[in-house]
Amino acid sequence: MPTTDPKQRTFRNELWRSLPAGVLDTLTSTFGMLIAVRVFHLGDMAKSIFLSATSSGFMVSLFVVPLLLHARSTIARTAAKVQMLGGLFMALAAAFPHEPWVFIGGLSVGLFCFSMQIPLLTQIYRLNYPATERGRLFAIAGSLRAVAAVAFGFFGGWLIGLDLENYRWLLWAFAAAGFMSGLWTYGLPATRWDIDEDAPSGLWSSLRWIKIDRDFRTLLISWMMMGIGNLVAACLFVEYLANPRHGINLPGRDVAWITGVIPVIFRALCSYPWGLIYDKVGLFTVRTILNLIFAAGILTFYLGHGVVAWSIGMALWGIANAGGNVTWGLWVTKLAPKQAVAEYMSVHTFLTGLRGLVAPYLAFAAIGVMSFQTLSILCGIAIIAASAFITVRARGSDDETRRRLGPRERL
Repeated sequence: MPTTDPKQRTFRNELWRSLPAGVLDTLTSTFGMLIAVRVFHLGDMAKSIFLSATSSGFMVSLFVVPLLLHARSTIARTAAKVQMLGGLFMALAAAFPHEPWVFIGGLSVGLFCFSMQIPLLTQIYRLNYPATERGRLFAIAGSLRAVAAVAFGFFGGWLIGLDLENYRWLLWAFAAAGFMSGLWTYGLPATRWDIDEDAPSGLWSSLRWIKIDRDFRTLLISWMMMGIGNLVAACLFVEYLANPRHGINLPGRDVAWITGVIPVIFRALCSYPWGLIYDKVGLFTVRTILNLIFAAGILTFYLGHGVVAWSIGMALWGIANAGGNVTWGLWVTKLAPKQAVAEYMSVHTFLTGLRGLVAPYLAFAAIGVMSFQTLSILCGIAIIAASAFITVRARGSDDETRRRLGPRERL
């Protein structure tokens, strides 16, 4: 008998969708850059284009919501079609595996499509998941997604370890994952928005919430400070270990293990606990703790020496990333009116994209004038400063802010 309850149907489809999503995570975290460096020997500009593709999609997501409102389309099917389009472009890269600019263009546009539809999924979570279980349900799917990423990370590392030319099969796997993700998204409940006909609907209309909502504005500033530091450091994980000109030049299998498998193992182990914490602990507190763990991981990775230090750094970063994925994907559901979640999220993803677009270029420019170690210290300072900023705001919070961003129930 088919599942008709929106919560159960959404959860079931999200569990299945987490499998291809985990495969795609390895593209952005490890294999895309590894292929760019080891197979095509691409320059900094080409690598920056690839690394900024997801961020470009985040920025365009600001305009997806008002366009969808005008189209009166259903949320899930629109998101699914965008994902399938991304899979098509990834297939283009796989069909011409020896053309470096087709590789960069196809994968970059594919990742662009996947990131631009994220606010639509967040709106679905807000409508179909109860507030008291949202973090837990989201985290369970996130844990399975991380497990899938670990498994594919092992497989992909083993495959290219046998013969680097096997990267062609990885490209086809990424394309197939894109299509499968779209199919499971298409099967989500076909929810329509109960919109306010009098609400602004221009392409930039979502930005009005920054002015209206002080708590939203405060957290956006903190996310920007933290995100610049974290993204600049994360852009260079593979570059630091894989590129011979930096003096380490680890084998591809070792790079895939350290940067693509270890952090995802810890993300898989820690996603569910962070989901429970998200449902029960105040958002300001959770965000501050996560920032400190991110900073510790980055500093350990770049300031340490040898495989053990690099692995510990990536483990800490993976622990923080587990909680970061939950809070990044759901925090607007604690602030936004029910039907405005996608608008809030589109602003958040737009600003995430803005910093993500700048971060790769900033990262590669920075290592041209300073060491990785100096850059990691600057990144750590930015992340810690973000924690200090929201801590000050949290201590001065009024009753309304504490209601919106505080715990839903005591531990």
